[in-house]
Amino acid sequence: MGLIHSFYTQSFPPKSKFSVNDIPDLTGRVIIVTGGNTGIGKETAKALLAHNANVYIAGRSQEKVEEAIRDLKEQTGNEANFLKVDLADLHSVKAGAEEFLK
Repeated sequence: MGLIHSFYTQSFPPKSKFSVNDIPDLTGRVIIVTGGNTGIGKETAKALLAHNANVYIAGRSQEKVEEAIRDLKEQTGNEANFLKVDLADLHSVKAGAEEFLK
């Protein structure tokens, strides 16, 4: 019986009780989003920008991130910032952190 119940609850999870509209005003908040140039990261950055957060999109390719920043500005009216970071390279992470702290 437990196996059937577990299979059912994992296959059909309940609807979320939280939505993007439940995010409060984030004015004055600074948030770094990794992988914000595509997919879930971009949607996260979009939701945060729509709620007035100061968003930094961390990524390897400045060209791709700046394209995403332009796209997000068109959609939200708010502009994100680029932060050059390659999470596979610790020297890049340290340099990105130092740049962010400036």
